Amino acid sequence: MIVQAARTVRHNKKTCQQLVQHVQVIGDLLKKLQASEMMQQPEIKNGLNELEQILREAYMLVTSCQNNNYVYHLFMGGKQADQFRVLQNRLNSCLQVFPLISHIDTADRLDQILEIIRPPLPQAVREVPRLFAGCSSCDTSDRTEVYGEVKKSCLRLNCAEGLKFSLAQLVDATNNFSGENQIGQGSFGCVYKGQLHDGLPVAVKRCFDLPSSPNQLDVQDLEFQNEIYFLTKLQHTNIAKLLGDCMQGTERILVYEYMSNGSLDTFIFGSKTGRLYLDWPARSRIIKGVAEGLLYLHKHCGLHVIHGDLKPSNILLDSNMHPKISDFGLARTYCPGVEEEFADRIVGSIGFTAPECRERRLFSIKSDVYGFGALLLEIISGHRCFSLASGETGDDHGFLNRRAWHLWRARRLIRLVDSPLGNESERTEIQRCIQIALLCVEENPANRPTMQEVVLMLSCQDVALPMPQRPAYLRVGMGRAH
Repeated sequence: MIVQAARTVRHNKKTCQQLVQHVQVIGDLLKKLQASEMMQQPEIKNGLNELEQILREAYMLVTSCQNNNYVYHLFMGGKQADQFRVLQNRLNSCLQVFPLISHIDTADRLDQILEIIRPPLPQAVREVPRLFAGCSSCDTSDRTEVYGEVKKSCLRLNCAEGLKFSLAQLVDATNNFSGENQIGQGSFGCVYKGQLHDGLPVAVKRCFDLPSSPNQLDVQDLEFQNEIYFLTKLQHTNIAKLLGDCMQGTERILVYEYMSNGSLDTFIFGSKTGRLYLDWPARSRIIKGVAEGLLYLHKHCGLHVIHGDLKPSNILLDSNMHPKISDFGLARTYCPGVEEEFADRIVGSIGFTAPECRERRLFSIKSDVYGFGALLLEIISGHRCFSLASGETGDDHGFLNRRAWHLWRARRLIRLVDSPLGNESERTEIQRCIQIALLCVEENPANRPTMQEVVLMLSCQDVALPMPQRPAYLRVGMGRAH
């Protein structure tokens, strides 16, 4: 499809042809590897899901050059280097499994990829081939050992299918769910740090005892099953990985990839031990990573998923501060082409729930866009996007919406920015992100951008942004910004 689309482009022909050449080489490589015995293993086959997603976006880039639609103008506003950098970086991430396969089959296949993909693969991936040092002439037993390492590495990277853990395994991994191992607590359970027998660190979420209320039981069971259903099917670098689950007696436990830096909210708002500084480059990478993850859910995962509860505590950070969207208990699928659907109950968190969801129980991909905008305002300001009830006023869902809106109109956006941020070289990008956030939290969902448009706005700094319109919840507390 990409090759055919490139033949009819009207703009950026040279750029599209270069992209097509890259895609053709990858296609040839996949054909050669298809005969490999290892390619039949589910862990490795599922590891290629993200490559498929990137190729879809490459197709989108090429087709955007065929006419003068809105997406095309967004692309044209940015530099070619910016557009290719986004695709190349994401392609590098999804190709993590190729060094493992190609070393066992033929080492020169990896070289073919590395000749085309720039910049080099991330440090964590470059270190993987050390497993195979000196194995160019391995005998059968050596290759079996290497294959075992490949399979374990693919499990760590891709978590292709949910595993079934026994209660005894998880009791052992968490030191009998000891308080010292507890690292968090949510509405339905506690989270513990654990370590499996192979040394892999994990996060273990143990649901609370089943409630006596039948209705509450239904909700809790639905969220538990939702988490398993979605996370065993979703594969993206910015989506949390579910390793498996345990359902034994009344116990219901989920086992996740361990995120050493915890959740984003501890960096924005601090914890009992204080607040860790997060500079703007780190926040910017987190913002873009979350946007990429949402775009994958809405458009490229094949399931058409609405997350439904995007907020800082549901954004986990790995050892490199890369964001992972987690907690799919409230997620749902939607029908492509249907603008809005009706929900049987109000879901979401205060401050992040779009007004059409809260007031009319209508949800769509634009509901997630609203949540992303609220999240963006929190990341930039260091303040919560809502304020809890005081007196007769009720909960204030739009505290940051109004403050950002008034400062935008007063041309004083820099006063919204978290105090450690905002040096002269960063101010332009920060204020641009505030403008994108205001576009996302607009009251009318039809006026909000799609996540595809948001990703392009964030990636291409030269794109002229639309002027924000009235944000949601503006009518509550119309106080003047100060």
